[in-house]
Amino acid sequence: MNTDKNILESEIDVLIIGAGPSGLMAAYWMARCGVNARIVDKRGTKVFTGQADGLRCRTLEIFDSMGFQHRVLQEGHVAVEANFWVPDGRGNLTRQGPHCSRKVNESPFRNMLLNQGRIERFLLDSIREHSDLQVERGVIAEAFEYDSAKASDPDAHPIAVTLRTLSDEEANPSSLRAEGGPHKVASGVARGSLLQDDWEELLSKSRAKETRTEIVRCKYVIGCDGAHSWTRKQVNIPLEGSSTDHLWGVIDVVPITNFPDIRRLGTVTHPTGTILIIPRERNMVRLYVPVQAVEANVPGEGRHDRSKITLEMIKHRVQVILAPFTFDYKICDWWAAYQIGQRIAPTFSKDNRVFLAGDAVHTHSPKVGLGMNMSMQDGYNIGWKVALVAKGVAQSLILNTYDPERHRLAEMLLDFDRHWSGLFTESEDEEKAQSMIKVVEFFEDFADGRKSFYGPSPLVWKKHDDSGPTASASEGCNLIPGERLPPVKLRMQADGNVKWTTAILKSDGRFRVVALTGDLRASTQRSRVEALAKRLSSGRGSEKSLFDRYTSLTGIHDCALDVLAIHSGPWTEVEFFDFPDVFHPFDTVHGWNYDKIWCDDACPWDRDCDGTGYERWEVDRKRGAIAVIRPDQYVGWVGELEDVEEMIDYLDGILVTRPATA
Repeated sequence: MNTDKNILESEIDVLIIGAGPSGLMAAYWMARCGVNARIVDKRGTKVFTGQADGLRCRTLEIFDSMGFQHRVLQEGHVAVEANFWVPDGRGNLTRQGPHCSRKVNESPFRNMLLNQGRIERFLLDSIREHSDLQVERGVIAEAFEYDSAKASDPDAHPIAVTLRTLSDEEANPSSLRAEGGPHKVASGVARGSLLQDDWEELLSKSRAKETRTEIVRCKYVIGCDGAHSWTRKQVNIPLEGSSTDHLWGVIDVVPITNFPDIRRLGTVTHPTGTILIIPRERNMVRLYVPVQAVEANVPGEGRHDRSKITLEMIKHRVQVILAPFTFDYKICDWWAAYQIGQRIAPTFSKDNRVFLAGDAVHTHSPKVGLGMNMSMQDGYNIGWKVALVAKGVAQSLILNTYDPERHRLAEMLLDFDRHWSGLFTESEDEEKAQSMIKVVEFFEDFADGRKSFYGPSPLVWKKHDDSGPTASASEGCNLIPGERLPPVKLRMQADGNVKWTTAILKSDGRFRVVALTGDLRASTQRSRVEALAKRLSSGRGSEKSLFDRYTSLTGIHDCALDVLAIHSGPWTEVEFFDFPDVFHPFDTVHGWNYDKIWCDDACPWDRDCDGTGYERWEVDRKRGAIAVIRPDQYVGWVGELEDVEEMIDYLDGILVTRPATA
C-alpha cells in the first residue's frame, strides 16, 4: 500500500502502455466503447518520419470500418505491380515483370504505402472524434504489482502500475532535441517534412512537463511497448528465437537516378545482395539495402555493430547494386540500420489480465511489409474484446480467444519472413526473381489478410472441422466462421446509393445479425423473413425482443447487438416497407432508420456494385441465410433463416444478458 501522500493514486479499467500503431488501435476501441482507460508512451512525441510504411488490404478494410480510409487513399501510394531486375550476365540489369496479384478483386482496396506517422495521425484523430482520451506522452511505467488472487474477480483491480512523468530531457533524448532555429522543435524534424496537422501536434506535444509519480490501479493492461517490452518482462514472458547475421540499411529519400523503375515496387538483384524498392508518398522512395558485407562485427558477440553503419555506406551500396544506372539524392527523410531477427513469445497474455500486442510479442524483418499491419490487427483484436468485457457487455471468456487467434498468425508471419528474407542475401541465382514470385503467391492470402484461420471458440461457431489453412469452406456457403466477411458493394434500399460492407459494418463495438433475406418477391420467401422477424422481435421468455436480451453499451448504443437485412431482388422491385418493422425501427423524433436494409443489385453508375454479392458469399439468392458478424467484421456464426435458437445459443455464450425483470 502506498504510504507517500505526495504520490497520486487513481483507478481505471484499462491501461495501455505504448502509443504505437497497436496501442492506438486498442485505444480506439476504448474511445469507441466509452471505457475508462488511459494510454501512456515514454516518447515525448508521436512518430513523424520513417518507421513502417506498408498497408495491406485487410488493414485498409479495417480503416474503412473506422471511417478514415479516404485519408489513406488521398495521401498514400498504391502498389499493385512489381518488377524484378536481375543481372543479364553482361554487366547490365534486365527487367522481369510486371507482376500483379491474381486476386486483386478479393478486396475493395489495393496494398498501399504511407509512412507510420500519418497512420498514427489518422488513428489519433479517430480517437479524438469519439472521446476525450488522449495519449499521455513522456510517461514511463516503472513498477508493476499483480495480485493473481484477484484475477478471477471481474470487478477487481488486481494490477498496480507506477507511472512517472519524464522531464523534457528524458522524453526527448539529446539526439532528437532541437539545436536552435525557428523551423525545428524537440524532435529535430524540419517543418518542410511534415503536413500541417503533424506540425501542430509536434509544437504542442514537445514542451516540457512537470514531473510526477502516480500509482494506477487497473483491471486490464495492454502492453504495446515494442520489442524490448517492459510490460512483457513484468509478467516473465520470454521472446524466443534468434537473429541472423544479416545487417541491413533502410533509407527514405527523394532519389535522383536514371533507373527506370524507381517509382515501381520491385527488387534489384546483385551478386552481393538484393535491394527492395518501395515507392512512397511525396515523391519519396524507400530502399532496403543489404550491408552485411561491411566490416562491422562486435568482437566476441557474433553480431554486427549497427552503430558503425553510416548513411554514406548505405548510399554507396545502392550505387553498386544499381550499376550501371546512377543513383544520388539531396533529400533524405529518414534512415536506419537493423539486424534481422525472428522472435515470438510463447503466449500473448497473462491470466486474461495482461495482454501483449505487436512487436512486444513478435519481431521479424521489416521487408515483408506486414509488421505494422500485424501489430495494428493485434491491437484491433484484443481492443474490442477487452473494451466489451470492461463495459460489462461481453463475458470475460472471450478474452481467452486472443492468444489462439493472433499467435497462430504470428507464427505464419515468421515463417513467411524466413522464406522472403532469405531471398535477399548474397546469391547469384538467376532464378531468384521467380522464387520471389512463388513465395509471394504462396503466402498471398495470409499476407493480404484475406484468410485468418481463426479456430473454433466461443466467438467462432464451427459446425465442421474447417479451422485449418487447407480446410474448405462450410458446405454450400463462403461465409466461413473465423474468416472476415468477404467485402461486397451494396445499394441502400431507401435511396439507392452504394457502399462497401466494410463501411456498412462500422467498428462501433456491436455484433450484427445479418439477415440475407433472399428474394422477397416470392411469397414463400417473404413468409420465411416475416417468421424470422417475429422470432427476433420476441426474444426468449418474457423479453420483448432479442435486442432486449443483452446488456447495452451504456451511453453508446441501446444494445450490443444490431440487425441488418440484405435482399437479392432487383432494387426497383422491392420496397422499403416490404420489410418487417425489426429492420426499420421507428423513432418519434428521428423517424425511420433507413440504413439497416440493403440490396445486392447491380448499379448502372458504379461498376463495383455488380449485384453478385450473394454469389461471392455462395448463398442461394432465393433462400438466403443468416449470419452473426463480430465487431471486427469476422463471421462468428452462420445458419438458415430458421436457425434462430442456435444463433441465440451462440450469442448467449458471448454476451451478458440483462437481469430478469418481474
